[in-house]
Amino acid sequence: MNIKLDNIETQAGVLEVYLAEQSDAELVRELLLEAANWMESVGIKQWNPGQFTGEEIASYFAKRDIYLFMGKDGPVGLFTLQDRDPDYWGALDQAGYSYLHRLTVRPAYRGHGLGREFIYWAAKRSRELGRSGLRFDCWSENRKLNPYYEALGMEKRGVGQLNGRQYVLYEMDHQLYREL
Repeated sequence: MNIKLDNIETQAGVLEVYLAEQSDAELVRELLLEAANWMESVGIKQWNPGQFTGEEIASYFAKRDIYLFMGKDGPVGLFTLQDRDPDYWGALDQAGYSYLHRLTVRPAYRGHGLGREFIYWAAKRSRELGRSGLRFDCWSENRKLNPYYEALGMEKRGVGQLNGRQYVLYEMDHQLYREL
């Protein structure tokens, strides 16, 4: 974690934002496993803990940028950005956008609006990277996250299919994207 990009003020305190490096792979894996195990424990079938193998995490570093959010007591969360996403977006995939994945907030930090802060910071970062907008997907059966994303200014752009599951494809409202 050598590349510090920013500090953001949140309800949970000031967080430092880092671009993760390969040496952070185990930390990234731990955060994703923690989130997947929590989802499983409350009946959300969004992620499977078994999917986060060492090989899977290593592949992230080859295809994506991984952003870690650190508080005074350690890691708070993460997300990844990539510049293409044909797996989920199919024919709607376009170069020039940021595609956000693996948004994770540790359980101890939930309820402080960090999901919104992370998404809005991802938009800011995407603009810095010269990208046209911010896109992501959510499993269509996730009854909590889909309304949450829409309330944050995300607009449905279509539906994707992957591994027998359907995903809602979202793009941040263009005016909001420019203003953040």
